[in-house]
Amino acid sequence: MDEKRLKILRDEPVFKAILSLAIPTILGMIVHVIYNLTDTFFVGKLNDPYQMAAVAVAFPLFIMMMAISSIFGNGGSSYISRLLGQKNYLMAKKTNATTFYSCILTGIIVTVVGLTFISPILRLVGVTETTSKYASEYLTIIFSGSIIIMLNFSLGMLLRAEGAAKEAMLGMFIGTGLNIILDPFFILYLNMGVQGAAIATIIGQTVAVSYYIHYYLKKNSAGSIAWKYFTPSKQIYREIFKIGIPTSLNQILMSLTASISNSVAASYNDIVVAAFGIDYRIFSMAIMLLLGLAAGSQPIIGYSYGAKNIKRFTDTFTIAGIMATGIALFFTLIFYLFPVQLIQTFIKDEQVISYGVQIFKAMTLGLPFIGIQFIIMITFQALGKGTPALILAVSRQGLFFIPAIFLLNRWFGYSGFIYAHPTASILTFVTAVILFLKVRSDIMIEDEAEKKNTKANLQES
Repeated sequence: MDEKRLKILRDEPVFKAILSLAIPTILGMIVHVIYNLTDTFFVGKLNDPYQMAAVAVAFPLFIMMMAISSIFGNGGSSYISRLLGQKNYLMAKKTNATTFYSCILTGIIVTVVGLTFISPILRLVGVTETTSKYASEYLTIIFSGSIIIMLNFSLGMLLRAEGAAKEAMLGMFIGTGLNIILDPFFILYLNMGVQGAAIATIIGQTVAVSYYIHYYLKKNSAGSIAWKYFTPSKQIYREIFKIGIPTSLNQILMSLTASISNSVAASYNDIVVAAFGIDYRIFSMAIMLLLGLAAGSQPIIGYSYGAKNIKRFTDTFTIAGIMATGIALFFTLIFYLFPVQLIQTFIKDEQVISYGVQIFKAMTLGLPFIGIQFIIMITFQALGKGTPALILAVSRQGLFFIPAIFLLNRWFGYSGFIYAHPTASILTFVTAVILFLKVRSDIMIEDEAEKKNTKANLQES
């Protein structure tokens, strides 16, 4: 057990503790952003809008894999943080091992289903006749590596739950570094196009997963992947699913809405699909940084709540919220002022750039409202508050975005399509604030009751 990492969660000044965990996590997320952009960048060097569109259409299915793995990664990490706060180290190890092997089994299922039904899946996500061949080549390789992709995502979250943010970051650096090196070799030198992008992805993530497994096997972790700790009990799965399913549902809906966006874009033409795909990847730069800050704050929030330290919980939420809002506003300014330069980094096609600028400026209007949403969401996860986490998970993507994109596209055409994203973001922000105020009120009531019970027990003794 690394007491130094637990000390960060327990004793470090809040701002310093957030920085200690969030900076490595943010750096790791930056690496993840670079990883997401690498395929787009090198496929863009082919200057083929149809291969670019194929990668864009296939990307939601990649998100879907990450969403499924987040059931175990987010659900397991939330429970582990609270267990460490309660000093229940044995149950933390059991939860970690159960999460690990459950993710492997689920990855096997995803591989079999994905490869068996790849053609109907592609039709569902809006693949056109001109992009079908490329999308199929890319996804066949991605589905074959489902276990690796899902383990890579979930193991990083499990390590952050115990305060090992630097180790999680290093694993992401390893995987993305290899991907950056291998992408030009496979895509351009061997002229493998989108197939080369997929192969580079799987190789990079395989090495990253190997690093994570090696870390656990060195036995210096608060968690464990040893088979003897694998305990598929109702209690562990209940705690994992209570938080993991709402979080996963949010990402599944993200995948679904990205697919719907691609389908609506395809109703105009494949150039719009390519433009939207590039914008979506660039926009993910801000999203991943905000997620990194939130993920870095989650262990402190969960540990503080488990240890009944409500003041530390409140301070962590407040500081993280201010930081998230600042990051969101910074990227809003950059994205709105320099859309042409950002899009030209990936492709020189004038039509793609023209559509891309329009879409990008519209998407950016909702960004200032997203940062605090992530902090609130991660707080619900850390506290084990499954119901508000579920409500918030379905709000932006399901409750607001899906109706907005269909209705606004029908009423206002192309303008309605591009403004559906900021509309959903603003409505979700209002929902998130209302839910948080209710949860915070409940926590304050619980804290007062706990203090009264403690005082009464002391008087009796």
